[in-house]
Amino acid sequence: MRIGPHAIDPKVILAPMAGVTDKPFRLLCKRLGAGLAVSEMTISDPRFWTTRKSLQRMDHAGEPDPISVQIAGTVPAVMAEAAKYNAGNGAQIIDINMGCPATRS
Repeated sequence: MRIGPHAIDPKVILAPMAGVTDKPFRLLCKRLGAGLAVSEMTISDPRFWTTRKSLQRMDHAGEPDPISVQIAGTVPAVMAEAAKYNAGNGAQIIDINMGCPATRS
């Protein structure tokens, strides 16, 4: 399976889960065979990108490819900037949250 130029092999994907899919959990899942592990939901609002929580969620140093980040928000222009920001910080795949019932934090 492919997402753009990125091969997902094996075809096992860890879905983004707020409060669950932090970096150690993603690394563990990839080590145990997930072909893709999506980050916890990150907020698109740039005012929060420098908070401890956001910085942890956007830390992908040492993660094996492909790196996928989920972003959440409601303003298309802000979402586009968030996608660019995350791509600049290592994200290769951007997953857009389309209405998860989890509270945004």
